[in-house]
Amino acid sequence: MINGLRRIPVCIWLAVFAILPPAISWAETSIPPLSTDPGDTSQQAVTLGRETELIAARTLAFASTEDPSPVEKREKQTLRPEEGFQSGTWHLGVKSGYGDSHKIFAGREPGVNFAPLFFQIGYTVTDVHGPFPVRGSLEVIFEPTFMFISEPAKTFGEGASILLRYNFVTNTRWVPFFEAGVGILHWNLHIPRDLNSQLNFAILAGPGVNYFLTDNLAVTGQVGLHHLSNGGRRSPNVGVNSSMYLLGVSYYF
Repeated sequence: MINGLRRIPVCIWLAVFAILPPAISWAETSIPPLSTDPGDTSQQAVTLGRETELIAARTLAFASTEDPSPVEKREKQTLRPEEGFQSGTWHLGVKSGYGDSHKIFAGREPGVNFAPLFFQIGYTVTDVHGPFPVRGSLEVIFEPTFMFISEPAKTFGEGASILLRYNFVTNTRWVPFFEAGVGILHWNLHIPRDLNSQLNFAILAGPGVNYFLTDNLAVTGQVGLHHLSNGGRRSPNVGVNSSMYLLGVSYYF
């Protein structure tokens, strides 16, 4: 029996010793003195029954406020990419690749080739919702950016963007997404016919997919469009429009 009592968790003993003294004191002040009249026996039994129910109710209320067990906490923290990302999921990622400009608004293309480097810090702001095939959740991403330019001159640029990404649920380890956002980019490149400013605004958009090697680590592939312009602050402002082809890794937790 002693060994059985030793197996009872410490939190149970603390709860018992925390509740028992005030409960006994309260019961002593609430229960009327026992009468020696045999006719009052039934009334005393009813009173004691009610007091016992109140003490039990208070004990259950106290127990319900205890922290979840470690097992329950681990279950809540388990990430399953097949089931989608719930609100509160964080994401760290890095991706890089190749970008090539092309003509859209003008009859010529500016001839800008570059290698972007994107760092991503993401936070899922909604739970999984919606019917298939649009079932998924929304993520907000802060993306510091570095750009290494090889044509028409060797130079570099740096900036940052804010993106919204929608992650789709496929019930597999393949998690497609679509993201779009805006940002700023400062570079040391002058293109007199198309964009003659160092500080520019960026618009980014494109689909991609994560393949999860584990429940937390994924390989990322993406294609996207990248637009740069100065917002009409200086002329010319034809802009630089490019396609990007990216690979990277992402970690979710």
